[in-house]
Amino acid sequence: MRRILLIFITIFYIGCGTTPSNEYKPYLFELFTTQYFWADKVSKHVAYYKYNSPQEMIDDLKYKPKDRWSMVITKKQNSDFLNQKSTGFGFAFKKIDNNFTIIYTRINSPADKVGIRRGDIILKLNHKKITINSLIRARREQGEKSSFLIYRPSIDKNITVNLMAEDYKFKVTKASIIDDNIGYLRLDSFTEEATEEIDSAFNFFKSKDIKNLVIDLRYNSGGSLITASILLDKLMRDMDNEVQFKIEWNSQNQNRNLTYSFETDRNSIDLDKIVFLTTRETASASELVINALRPYLEDNVAIIGDRTYGKPVGMEGKSYGRYIFYLINFVVKNSDGFYDYFDGLNVTKGCYVKDNDFLHQLGDIEEKLLKKALLYIDRGNC
Repeated sequence: MRRILLIFITIFYIGCGTTPSNEYKPYLFELFTTQYFWADKVSKHVAYYKYNSPQEMIDDLKYKPKDRWSMVITKKQNSDFLNQKSTGFGFAFKKIDNNFTIIYTRINSPADKVGIRRGDIILKLNHKKITINSLIRARREQGEKSSFLIYRPSIDKNITVNLMAEDYKFKVTKASIIDDNIGYLRLDSFTEEATEEIDSAFNFFKSKDIKNLVIDLRYNSGGSLITASILLDKLMRDMDNEVQFKIEWNSQNQNRNLTYSFETDRNSIDLDKIVFLTTRETASASELVINALRPYLEDNVAIIGDRTYGKPVGMEGKSYGRYIFYLINFVVKNSDGFYDYFDGLNVTKGCYVKDNDFLHQLGDIEEKLLKKALLYIDRGNC
């Protein structure tokens, strides 16, 4: 049975502030004492009327030694994520040596369409030195173009790009072929709509008769269990009815436990090696896929990059008014029953690679993580 159960973490929190109504408080408290995975750790005598916002209440009641994720979002935020919609420019950056360095652009976003690339350094925004606050202001000015002065290290030149913040629909996959029999799949999120993109990518891989596959999950922080299960079906052939993974609720909700099983699809592929590219941002459904394969392909699955984030738990959203509450509801176990990777999944021995090569694009065979993956496929080690 496949049900829509989400395990994502990359959505903005609602933030503090007084809510227009206190009606959600008894409902949220009941979720904590019944359906929350660590319900036995929650006091049954809480003066929940004292909280000023749902997130404040969640942060106070959650089981802090383990729970880093329980949250509240609006219905619109939830819908946008599931349907691959967003608002803004569509790039992610890190401050490296005090520079605003682009680490990736969302596929099909405004930034992607005007050619902003990984490694670009933003020098000025609207003719002034860029700051976090000026970037936030520009993001809010939908319908007005902003001028970005960018230094591109790969060509040692400054370029000017005009970019407008807007509502957009993004893609989460990009597939290519390397050296005839190696496939490369960039997968940025496990959204519900990603299933069609994944299916298309594996039609392509099947037509090219690939024998090895590199799956780039370095910035993928999770999503739908259904989408993760469908990806697993593509990665294994002739394993029908074997266990992919199990979800296990608390003692009050054992009737909600589920087992997901393999099902061979027309474009499932019998692969020699599967290599995952990961960072500390690789989480949740991404980790689930890797952990689910290990009992069956221990010697043929490698992790290259950095240890993953560590989220072997999931949430089922509960709607109330304008909110959707995502509390941790269950753990996710592989067929061996293993799930205790709250510190993350470690890389394959000798395969640690720091994600700091911003001179090459994701999918470029000279980019450090992918280059190491190709070496692993060739030699069987890093």
